[in-house]
Amino acid sequence: MKLLKIGGITVIVLIGILLVIVLAALLLLHFYPAIGKTPDKEALAEYGERTDLFYDGIFHNENDYSVMTGDMHSGSDRLYPEDTIPVIKNTDIHRESAGDLAVTWCGHSSILVQLGDQNIFLDPILSERASPVGFAGPERFSEPAIDLDDVPEIDVIFISHDHYDHLDHKTITAIDDRVGAYVVPLGIDRILSGWGVDESKLYPLAWWESVGINGVTYTLIPAQHNSGRNPLKANVTLWGGIHMDDGQHSVYYTGDTGYYDVFSRVYDRFGAVDLMMADAGQYDPAWAMTHMDPEQSVQAAKDAQAKWYIPIHWGAFVLSTHAWDEPPALAVQAAEQLGVNIATPRLGEKVDYGNIADFNEHWWEGIE
Repeated sequence: MKLLKIGGITVIVLIGILLVIVLAALLLLHFYPAIGKTPDKEALAEYGERTDLFYDGIFHNENDYSVMTGDMHSGSDRLYPEDTIPVIKNTDIHRESAGDLAVTWCGHSSILVQLGDQNIFLDPILSERASPVGFAGPERFSEPAIDLDDVPEIDVIFISHDHYDHLDHKTITAIDDRVGAYVVPLGIDRILSGWGVDESKLYPLAWWESVGINGVTYTLIPAQHNSGRNPLKANVTLWGGIHMDDGQHSVYYTGDTGYYDVFSRVYDRFGAVDLMMADAGQYDPAWAMTHMDPEQSVQAAKDAQAKWYIPIHWGAFVLSTHAWDEPPALAVQAAEQLGVNIATPRLGEKVDYGNIADFNEHWWEGIE
C-alpha cells in the first residue's frame, strides 16, 4: 500500500513537471521577442480580401503542396568544410550611381543589391546562428561578409519569408535605424512592428502586388514554400520572391521555393531579367516541393530567360544533407548544359554587373 502511495505521488509530480514544461514552452512561443508576433484576427480578415490563396486561416501555395515528399537522404560526410571559407569583408560600403547595378552575396540568401543609387538588402542575417536563441540552432560556418556595425544606410530591406535563416531578430533590431523601408510579404509586417519597426516604413504585399520606392518598382513574386516561426501558427504569414526594376536594370530574387511554372510567368510579365538569384541549396528529396536542387535552379533561370544567374542559399548554414559545396558544383554543370550564364562570386565579393562575366571562379574547389 505504501509503495502504491509513493508511486502515485511520483506520477503526480511527473505530471506536474510536464505541465510546467508545456506551460513554459507556450509562454516562450507567445512572448519571446525573437519568435515574433503573429497577425491578429483583423489582419487575417484583410488577407482574405487581398488574395484568394488565404483561406481556412492560413496561406496556401498555388499548387497542391506537401512539406514532406519522401525519405531524407543519408547525410554527406562533407556537410561542413574542414578549411576556412574565404570571405571578403566589407567595411566601407559606398553607394553606386544611377544606371549602375552591383550585388554582394553575403552567404546563404543574404544579398546586398545596389540598384542605381539604392541600397537594397535581401534577407539579411548577420548573426552566428539561424535561430531564435544564441546558444542553439544551425551555426554559421563562414564569417558574415558584412558585420552589423558596417552595414551602410539601407533604402529597402526585403524579407522573403519568416523562417529563421531569412528573418533574424538580432540583425533587424541592430540595423533598423539605418533602414528606410521594408518590403515584405503579408504578415511579416506584424513581426517587424512587434520588434519596434515603425509601421510607416512597412510595405506588406500579396503576390503580384507592387510598390514604388525611390524610383524602384518592387513586385512580390509567388513562391512554393511555407512559413512559420511558431510551430503552432504555421503559414499565417506569406512567402515569396521579389522582382526589382529601376527602369535601367531588373533583378529577380526567388526566395525559397520549389520548382514550378512561376519562372516562365515572371518572363511573360516582365521580360528577361538582367540578373536572377535563385534558391539552389539546402535541398533534399524529403522536401522536393519546398526547395530547388541546383539543376532545377538553373532550369528556373532558363525559364525566366535571365541574362545572368547566381546560385544562392548555400555557403553559411547547414540545413540539409548534401555536401556544403555541392550546390555550386552542380549548378555550374547544369548551366553549361543548358546554356545559362552563371556567376559564382566569393562570399563578400562585389559583382559589378558590367563585368559580371569575370566572376566565374570555382573558388570552392580544393577546399576540404
